[in-house]
Amino acid sequence: MTLTLTLIAAYFAFVLGSIVLRGREVSGPWWYLLRSFFPNWRFYHGFGSQPRLFTRIQTPDGEWTEWQMFMPRAKLSPRDLFYNPHNNLLLANQNLVDHLAFDIQTLPDNTSATELVSYQMVMRLARSLLQQQGMGGAGGVVDETGSNGHRWQFRVLQVPPLQTPDDSMAFLESPVLQA
Repeated sequence: MTLTLTLIAAYFAFVLGSIVLRGREVSGPWWYLLRSFFPNWRFYHGFGSQPRLFTRIQTPDGEWTEWQMFMPRAKLSPRDLFYNPHNNLLLANQNLVDHLAFDIQTLPDNTSATELVSYQMVMRLARSLLQQQGMGGAGGVVDETGSNGHRWQFRVLQVPPLQTPDDSMAFLESPVLQA
């Protein structure tokens, strides 16, 4: 327990020291190290469009599946008041999608979204979701290395409340990726 607290304190000291040495600007890769500890509080600013993650794969016959939306749904029980790792992970995953949406909105001109740390993390999240769903077509499940020879994509849509998602809401679509 003492070692854990010491390591956490050292981590925060390292991040704080790095920010202080770089100046008053709080951006760049060091911000991402600290940012992972805090949720995206933008959802308190009003009721509006929510960023949602969608994935799809290409089947062995070359056809693309329908876009599947990742929407964390909490399964609650009395035990969850004290110990709730599964739902916390789902919320953290959605928080990551929220951070990517914000990063894209504040992206400087002539900068690719693929250079963002949050983009890389959402890409890994999408691959992980495909692995968990066992999608791979024709009995081929994506393995631990993410390799099965299939192609896949992910995209992020800004979905307004009470509306069905459609292609016009997409503000990020990945290139076709090899699984």
